[in-house]
Amino acid sequence: MGLISRDSIEEVRRANDIVAVIEQYVKLEKRGKDFWACCPFHQEKTGSFSVSPSREMYYCFGCKEHGNVVDFVMKFEKLAFPEAVEKLAARAGLQLTYEKGGPTQQDR
Repeated sequence: MGLISRDSIEEVRRANDIVAVIEQYVKLEKRGKDFWACCPFHQEKTGSFSVSPSREMYYCFGCKEHGNVVDFVMKFEKLAFPEAVEKLAARAGLQLTYEKGGPTQQDR
């Protein structure tokens, strides 16, 4: 399978609001300019999981897990990078472009 082009990856990241995507998995609560929840990656009673829409990233002050929207989907759903990008592209209705000729019929 060909590599997903860098432009496609960036387009997928821009098209998927990190708050909207994470809210599909975790109940977020708005506090100030950020959103907070109990971290989905470790057990805790007090929410230390922060989602920043302005920085387009998440961070857990408890377990130090962090990243962007693609990283979250990869970690939460236990997907490889290309699978997470494809899932988010489908969610946003985007067509991915591939380097090296793209996926072959056998790869699909």
